[in-house]
Amino acid sequence: MIRFFRGSGAGPSALLALIAAALWAEYFISPPEVLQSLGGEPMPLWRLVYDSLSGMPLVAVIISFALMIIVSVLLIRFNTSVFFIARRTLFPGLFFILFYSSFPGEMVLNPVLPATLLIVTGLWRMVSSYRVNGMAFNFFDASFLISLAAMFYAGSLWFVPLVFIGAMVLRKPDIREISLGLVGVLLPWMILYAVWYVTGGSISELSETIRHNLFDKMPSVYWSRTLIILLCVIALNFFPGLIYLFREMPTQKIKSRKTFELLLWLLVICAAAYLFVPAVSVELNVLAAVPVSFILANYCVFTRRVVVTEIMFWLMVVMIVIMRVWPY
Repeated sequence: MIRFFRGSGAGPSALLALIAAALWAEYFISPPEVLQSLGGEPMPLWRLVYDSLSGMPLVAVIISFALMIIVSVLLIRFNTSVFFIARRTLFPGLFFILFYSSFPGEMVLNPVLPATLLIVTGLWRMVSSYRVNGMAFNFFDASFLISLAAMFYAGSLWFVPLVFIGAMVLRKPDIREISLGLVGVLLPWMILYAVWYVTGGSISELSETIRHNLFDKMPSVYWSRTLIILLCVIALNFFPGLIYLFREMPTQKIKSRKTFELLLWLLVICAAAYLFVPAVSVELNVLAAVPVSFILANYCVFTRRVVVTEIMFWLMVVMIVIMRVWPY
């Protein structure tokens, strides 16, 4: 499987689609209810989604499956465009689907999924600013997309600093680019509050909803023994890839190295949010799967320890299956 997914083409693409369909089969057969929010009043854009799909669980499953496929394809295209992993491979999409499936309770359409799509698009826009002559508007686009993502999932706001970190990593920004980034952050909220006020909504209630989603403690998650073992197996797959990346980064091309630096910053912010923000819970697994997928994909593409990597890969797959059959 490691050698098979190192490349691209019809065979790996078909198998990737079959894996995704198999992981979602139970939800197509017996669609669960749409999650209103991760605890309490949902954010405004997610409220619109919930109100539209609350009575159509099958449609919600189809849309969530399509969004997952779109994000996985976006990750593959991101690498194909920037080419920071120096090979065309489906590994980023495969690992994203597997990691996203590690928490079955979060797989049904939830606010972090559309937020992840917007944040990854913003990350791509930032990387595209590398060596752009003159003032780059990419950071306005990125900050606008991340701020817009927060209207689905409020925790996306914790990733706004990634825009300014990206500006420092990718180029020497002038005050105009930093100012455009700040405008991109503020503009969606100015529009939201203006529309809310004009339509007769309560500004104080809107502010309280945002505060609740940003700072209040969310419901705890049941950490089963099977889930803990699965996470340990994922960690055993991931850490060799992380060590390999640190060892190889000095020899990479500048653009590749800077792209991986941004992905590492994304991972650091995810870890910090897990540890220090009470409102963040396992739902952030969707976004954390993005840098983990790229780092592990980079390792699997170039590793010479194919047999060991293959064994660890299959161990992870087996644990995902066990998690579905016996989630206790």
